Amino acid sequence: MKIALCLHISLTFGGGGEKWAWTVAKYLSSKGHQVEIYALPYTPHSRKVIGLGDLKEILNGISYHESWHHSVHSDISYMFYNPFGYIFFRCKSKKVAGIHSNVYFMPKIPPLNYGLPAILSRLTYKAIGIVDLSVYDAIHIMNKAIKVRHRKVYYIPNFVDTNVYKPLKNKCDKFTVLYVGRPSWQKGWDTFLTLANLIRNKYNDVEFIWVGGREKLNDVKGLGYVTNDHELAKLYSSAHVTIYPSRADNFPLVIIESLACGTPVLTTRIPAHLSLNLPLIYANDVYDFSQKIVNLYKDWKKDPSQFISSSVMLRNATMDYDSKRVLPIFERMLKESCLKE
Repeated sequence: MKIALCLHISLTFGGGGEKWAWTVAKYLSSKGHQVEIYALPYTPHSRKVIGLGDLKEILNGISYHESWHHSVHSDISYMFYNPFGYIFFRCKSKKVAGIHSNVYFMPKIPPLNYGLPAILSRLTYKAIGIVDLSVYDAIHIMNKAIKVRHRKVYYIPNFVDTNVYKPLKNKCDKFTVLYVGRPSWQKGWDTFLTLANLIRNKYNDVEFIWVGGREKLNDVKGLGYVTNDHELAKLYSSAHVTIYPSRADNFPLVIIESLACGTPVLTTRIPAHLSLNLPLIYANDVYDFSQKIVNLYKDWKKDPSQFISSSVMLRNATMDYDSKRVLPIFERMLKESCLKE
């Protein structure tokens, strides 16, 4: 089967959606399908964290095309949904729309620093979303909290390779708080920076680490963008808590990666997180986040072994999201959509 993955954002952006795309492409290729990735040469806020050389190595032979207009020849096209996004990808095949953004379903319009293109996409979806989705043969949602009106909707969650993401290292000697992701309002970057400043003023033996950039900050150590899953798993494993103060989400990969490595996750109480049915620690505001981190820090000081004993429970909770279970379901969706008349 010839499969096209069509993205409205360049893979060089290196976000969760882009990582999802190249992981799925490599899986489908390993199953004997002919897979090509098509993308627009656009990145939000002009952010590019992956060079073309590194991208070629990541894709490992998967064909990648980046242009404003594409002629797609495939049996089935999977398109990252964006209103009217299909006009950039000329194809005659069956089309599946994948909902990879929560912006269309947020209760109110996000602030301008969320990004004008995303805000305009949201307004467009609110105006013509039902009609726009009807162009597609099927819709793929990744989170049960997402509700769309369409004749054929598949729920297939995000996934993690638990053979890679697993406890690989002992916890750091210093209590370590890990943030993985881009420095954006959506992901709660401002909350993370505020927390680092507040807590390190009182507890200077607490380390705050950021995976996603190298900017020099007083209270945060930036490790850059980590493309190697094995290295990222070691970072999750060595941290004492992963903080994920996201304001808007679809299905956060960070959460299941961290839990699979046996590291607890402190996050926000939004529908996209609550619907996952995972053992997460929730906080409502900066003060609540800081109190939860301090409590974990004090517990660790008293009994470091408790983080080891809880890691098995956290890891076991992610098994429903193991790639070995989820990816075959995704492949089956493409086959069914391709054959459907």
